[in-house]
Parts: sequence; C-alpha cells; structure tokens
Amino acid sequence: MRLVTNASPLIFLAKVDLLPMLRSCFLQVLVPPTVAAETRLDLPDFIECPDLSETGHAFVRGAIGTLHRGELEAMVLAHEQGIDLVAMDDKAARNRATQLGLKPIGTLGLIVLAERLGHLDASTATRKIDDLVDIHGLYLSPQIRRQIRGRLGSS
Repeated sequence: MRLVTNASPLIFLAKVDLLPMLRSCFLQVLVPPTVAAETRLDLPDFIECPDLSETGHAFVRGAIGTLHRGELEAMVLAHEQGIDLVAMDDKAARNRATQLGLKPIGTLGLIVLAERLGHLDASTATRKIDDLVDIHGLYLSPQIRRQIRGRLGSS
C-alpha cells in the first residue's frame, strides 16, 4: 500500500511521536515538496518528496482558492503517481479527493489502520488519539470519538 499525504496528518502524527509508524504501514509515503516545507518538520528519510509535473503545477495554480495549495498538490501527486490513498484532515479537501476518485484517510484513520495492521496496540492508539484531541487541538466530535474507541481493538 502506498500513501500521499498533506501537511496536517504529518504534523499531528509528529506531535504524538507516530511518524515512524507510517514506515510500518506503507510501502511508500510521498509528500509534495511544498507540503514538506509547510510542515516545518524534519521528516524521516523514508518519506519521499517528488515534485509535480509541469501540468500538475499548472492545475494547482488554476485551482488555488478552492482549496489550499498543499491539499491540491497532494491530490495531484497522488494522481500522477497512480496512488489512490491520500491523507488529509480537512473535510472540503477530503470531499474533493473523493470526487477525483481518490480514497482520503485522516490522521485518526491512519492510527486506526496502524492498530488494525498490528503496528499499535489498542490502548496506545486510544491514548494517542486522546492526546491529539485533548492536548494538541485536533477537533473530534464526542460521537466520532466514541465510534473510533469502539473500533479500536475490535479487529
């Protein structure tokens, strides 16, 4: 499985020391260079930063304003690399990714996936999600939080 990601999942995963988990879950993790710069993180070596094609850059320039540059670049890079899965948290961006035939996954979805694949135990996954919400400002409705807690450990 391969993944292209936008900035927010990288930033949130870094805040709870889970960036290395991406290496365990995916054969390849790609980030557009603009997104890598936007994170202001020292990204691990396994995260690749290929540039977009000229056509991809032109598409992004024409679409700016509808979504943020990083979100658009992540979708374009996913399309250009033939990757379906794209990590992003913004609802409008996720909706647009779905319209483009991509499969969006958010930060919390990445944590649940890591638990399902056996790279995190359920209690660690729950604790990391609680930290993201309670300490680091990731918005999660109480209803969704209960649903995610119910999914963890039930695989």
